[in-house]
Amino acid sequence: MNVKLRSRLAQRLDGEIAAVAAMPGRSAVLQVQRAILWLRHGREAQAREELNRLHARALVQPRIELAAWLHLAEGLAAYFAAFGGGARDRVRRAQVMAAAAGLGALQALADAWLAQMAFVDRDIDRLVTHAAAALAAPVDNAAACRVASALGMAWDLAGDPAAASGWYAFGRRAAGADGDDAGLAALLYNQTQMRALRIRHAALAGEPGEAPAVLLGVDSIGHFDEAVGGSARADLTPLLRAQLLTVQGDFAAAAVLLEAHLPEAVATGLARVGGSLLADLAWCWANSGEALKARALADQAAVEVLAEDSPLCDLDERAALHARLAQVYARLRDELLAARHADAAQAAWADDAAQRRQWAQRLADAGLASPSR
Repeated sequence: MNVKLRSRLAQRLDGEIAAVAAMPGRSAVLQVQRAILWLRHGREAQAREELNRLHARALVQPRIELAAWLHLAEGLAAYFAAFGGGARDRVRRAQVMAAAAGLGALQALADAWLAQMAFVDRDIDRLVTHAAAALAAPVDNAAACRVASALGMAWDLAGDPAAASGWYAFGRRAAGADGDDAGLAALLYNQTQMRALRIRHAALAGEPGEAPAVLLGVDSIGHFDEAVGGSARADLTPLLRAQLLTVQGDFAAAAVLLEAHLPEAVATGLARVGGSLLADLAWCWANSGEALKARALADQAAVEVLAEDSPLCDLDERAALHARLAQVYARLRDELLAARHADAAQAAWADDAAQRRQWAQRLADAGLASPSR
């Protein structure tokens, strides 16, 4: 039995669905929106059952609006499951259909999600295009919250936390106005994640930065998720904590979290950052007397990084992976490999710095430095 979600958005959708019971077409669209909310709260089975029923209904009583919303729902189901390209294709289909049918709110929401997916793909051109499109029309709270998350993370990646903070605040206001606890949780996680990455990367690059202890309260994200009824990717918070514990030098605790949560995360779409987390685990083992295991895992991660050759790859993660491997091999007294990865890390950090400058310029040139309202 599913316990009802406690957010105001969930309660509002339930009320609207009950109010239009005599209007099956409108009711079906609202039911898709509720299924999307279930997905965002991690209730995949409940959402899947509802979406299957609505797909069957859409074949019997075809309506463009319902079909477009179903494409968005399926795209988000794929995104939450694996952050994959198939998700983008379905959401783009929803966006195209919404544009053709004059469904402005759905079009803006689809563009906002496409901006989020472009950030995950590290594609600044697509991110700017979709974010600008989402903000061009009157933006409702759902689209505003999502595009704010994408732009907040983009500015964080560009190295401008102040600009990022403005977008996160804009998103929080929108989510709060909508009673969207899942949106608030996602914003909290994304902002915390980007701050944690800054701490981790500064430590690996040998630069001064915040102490990991300031963020080791990331458990609060999980507590908030539990309070509002669950999260789409609850497995990510322990990995965030593990990275901070590794930077802090608490290798035993970090290794426990990485060993428990890394396999599932890599299997479900995080392969691109999995390499640097494998290197983190090797570093934990190297500092815990597990030299043979550390060497084997470091050798595997060193091969994994060869796949990070795309112009759109996570340059910061590639640099972090090389930097961590340099530390592992130095600890294992393989000076040749340690030097090789230290050199590779230095080159990757330079590429990362260039990417940050490019992103900041592209975002500023597109008029996306701050929210207009």
